[in-house]
Amino acid sequence: MGNIEKFIAENRKAFDNELPPDQIWENIAAVFEGEDLLKKREKSLRLRTIISMAAMFILVCSAAFLLYKTRASNRLDYSQIDPVLAKQQVEYASLISEKKDALSSMATKDPQLYQEFTQVIDKMQRNYKQLKTELDQSPNKELTLEAMISNLKMQIEVLNQQLEILNYIHQQEKKSPHEQV
Repeated sequence: MGNIEKFIAENRKAFDNELPPDQIWENIAAVFEGEDLLKKREKSLRLRTIISMAAMFILVCSAAFLLYKTRASNRLDYSQIDPVLAKQQVEYASLISEKKDALSSMATKDPQLYQEFTQVIDKMQRNYKQLKTELDQSPNKELTLEAMISNLKMQIEVLNQQLEILNYIHQQEKKSPHEQV
């Protein structure tokens, strides 16, 4: 047996006769009440955090929705200006997209020429975007829309010429040297 066990065994009766002070139970109860209070505070803090996060989420979603709605209402519907011109605008924009795709597929054969071609089209597109922004403030929206469509037509013509040049170059490369003469 160890020293402590021996001491406890010899003094067992003395330990059993002694009673703890009356305040010991009050102290123990106070500790448990303090823990309960701490748990309640933690739960309250968690609840506040969750409510705050939900409120922020709702606020951000509301702001995004309002921003989307105001931007959507600020956009002009070309068909309100002139339905025929609006239809042409959509057709020409689609045609330009197709021709750009065809042009980019040929870009691998002559990247330098492709870069020159894209610079010309990019400049025309910048002009188109400028007209598009001016359309909002334009007193004669139909005239501005016609100018936009005219720009699209010119882009199509330039793209057609560029595609013809690339096709011609490609055909010349396929011919044998004595056929080119």
